[in-house]
Amino acid sequence: MATKKATTTTGQDLSIFSVEVKPSLLTQAIHVYQENSHRGVSKTKTRGEINATKRKVYKQKGTGNARHGAKSAPIYVGGGVPFGPTGLKSAPMSLNRKMKSKALIGMLSHYQKENRLTLIDSSEIKGLSTKSALGVLGKNEAAFVYFNEKPAILKAISNLENIIMLSARRLNAFTVASSPKLFLTA
Repeated sequence: MATKKATTTTGQDLSIFSVEVKPSLLTQAIHVYQENSHRGVSKTKTRGEINATKRKVYKQKGTGNARHGAKSAPIYVGGGVPFGPTGLKSAPMSLNRKMKSKALIGMLSHYQKENRLTLIDSSEIKGLSTKSALGVLGKNEAAFVYFNEKPAILKAISNLENIIMLSARRLNAFTVASSPKLFLTA
């Protein structure tokens, strides 16, 4: 029994998208992109940074209550936060080049298997208008990945509100995973 190769209306061979990748690699790639995307500047005050009196609340013995020092202790309202964020972000996480490319190909393979990846020919967008681009791409949220397109086509697609445009150089596993449908130019 011969296996049928996946092709599109453009006649392109989609066998590159039949790669199996471990889910742990995809999870790691997405985690790295998310971790590197935020700045990590959140900070809380410790008990040493609180602007409160440093005087002892009440005497050590004889009250029957627990021993307390200053009002800046974490147990008091308005006191410092123990072990809170410091505002110092650790070194950026990274993936090596092979892991990045394998995660991207694996994510594209997953999208192709679920019929969420479409290869289109830029000549299908006739008249270079937003209306013709809407007819090809549809109204649903999607990402359009282009290689070398005419500026008129890019302008027509950029007018669509639910379509995110990405250069092929900027494509990574996280951007693929964050878009429900993907259009690639052939």
